[in-house]
This record gives sequence, structure tokens and C-alpha cells, in this order.
Amino acid sequence: MSDLTGQTIEQYEVRQRLLGRPESDLYLGHDPRTDTAVFLEIAHATAAEDADFAARFRRRMEIVAQLQHPAIAPVLHVGQAAGQRPFAAIEHRPGHFLAAHLPGWHDSGSHREPQTALSFVRQLAAPLAVAHPAGIFHHDLRPANVYLQADDTPWFVDLGVPIAPIPQNLETLRTTKQLDYASPEQLQGQALSGRSNVYSLGVLLYELLAGHRPRLPLSDWDIFDRQALPLEESLEDARGGLRPETYRVAKHCLWQKDWSRYNTVQEMIAALDTALAAQQTPPARPLVPPQTQPHFRLYVILTAVLLLIAVAVVAFLLLR
Repeated sequence: MSDLTGQTIEQYEVRQRLLGRPESDLYLGHDPRTDTAVFLEIAHATAAEDADFAARFRRRMEIVAQLQHPAIAPVLHVGQAAGQRPFAAIEHRPGHFLAAHLPGWHDSGSHREPQTALSFVRQLAAPLAVAHPAGIFHHDLRPANVYLQADDTPWFVDLGVPIAPIPQNLETLRTTKQLDYASPEQLQGQALSGRSNVYSLGVLLYELLAGHRPRLPLSDWDIFDRQALPLEESLEDARGGLRPETYRVAKHCLWQKDWSRYNTVQEMIAALDTALAAQQTPPARPLVPPQTQPHFRLYVILTAVLLLIAVAVVAFLLLR
């Protein structure tokens, strides 16, 4: 894998390598014709030798170019670099990747505000609701691949990247004892669906609320395979005090079997809206405040005793 920084591809100057992917890299580029910055997604030379990959790269980028959503970065041009390497020029906006933003999120205590986390994940889900019906599922939805604009709103720059296998790293899993962002079916090399992206969004939502990804109750001596992993620590155990609707969203995203999750990202968005409304509504107060209940019970008992005494006095007078 060679770094193309300093080279020119068609009219674009390659300025800086930003991300490395299994079969392509994301660069910061410059278009001298318009004097503007652009993102350049460029396939690896080895990947370009695969005619099927090159065709999928072009087809996906061309589909994304037709999608209309404020959080989907427009694909400006799809071309071919030297060595038959397909590339795409994508609209650039100043910003940063979520992975660099998460430590500050946790340190500032932002994860203590559930509405902030729910609203942010909803912003990520909304453009996917536009992409999924077109057959475009995000190839690897994780903080390292989520680009944020200067105002911290999402800017999807990699929806056109073809899906590539994500190898299971059991040693990493054994060390971190946390769920990966990739869905179980993706780690098993199966085809992705909208439910796969729902799972990844669920892991991120859990992390934003709890301050860490879902933990696995494993010891260093456990020997396991992906099919037999124990259940992760529930969000209720990791973070108390949230509304039931919020716990329900996380739970329904993180089922190991994809058919148990939300059928579509639109369903997840509806559940997020319900959770947001619930979190913004103060809990209902009991008719009798808990601190006054003992006094209320004493009042009832005294009233009953007085009534019994009154009945006894009346009966005594009538029988005389």
C-alpha cells in the first residue's frame, strides 16, 4: 500500500492521507481549478486489479452521487487513476473524525446527558434512512469512519466505499472485553443489511450513554468463539437512571441475530424519537408523595379508631 501524497490524479492534487481502509484510502486533496479542498477516496493498487471491486466502487459512488440529504457529502467526480485505480472526489468541509472527539465527550461528562446522545445517533441514522432504500449500507460504521463538521454534525464522506470483510480479532476482543462496532454477521463474512448498520448505531449509542462500549463478562482465561459469546452487560447495569424507552432502543439494536433487531433504520429513528420525548418529560409524581405516606397511613388508622369509638358510644347510649 503506497502513500499517494504529493501526486496529482487528473486535476486533483493529493495533499494528505487521512484514513487507511482494507481496499482504499481517504485523502485530503485540492482542486486547483476551483481552489477548493476535496476528499479523495482512492482504491489500492491491489484492489484495482479486481475487476469486480472496481465496478462496485464506481457503481456505489455513482449511486451516492444521486442521494440527497444534508448529511451526505456529494460525490463530485468518479474517475480512474494510474494503474486502473478507481477514485472519487467528494465535497470537503472542515471538521474532524468522531474517534478524535470521543475522549473529550467522555471527559466533559457529555455522556451524562441522554438527550445529547440520542439526538446525535438520530443524526447519524437519518442519512442512512435515505441510503438504505438505494441499496447503500455503510461499509464499517465506527467512530474512526464518522466525519463531523465544525459544528459536530455528521458529514458522511464514505458511503460509496465498497463493503470489505472485517476479520475477527479474538485477541483484541479478549483484551478489551467489549463488543466491536461491526455486527456479528459482518464479522462472520456475511452480507450486510440495514440491520447491520442498526447494530453499529446501537453500540455507539451505548458507548455515548455509558462512557464505554458494551462490556463482555469474560475472564482472561475464557476460550470462546464468536458464535458462543455470553450476553454483554446491559445498559441498565452500566448506566442507571434512564427512561425505559432509552434502554429499549439500545437493547433492540444489539441482538446478536439480525432478525431480532429493528427491521429498518426508520424504525430505529421512531424509537429514538420516542426515547427523546420520554427523556425530556419529567417522571410522573405519585398522588401521595412517598415522604408523606406514613403520616397518611397514621391519619387513616386514627380516623378508623375514632369512628369505632363513636359507634360504641352511640350503641351504649341506645342500649341504656
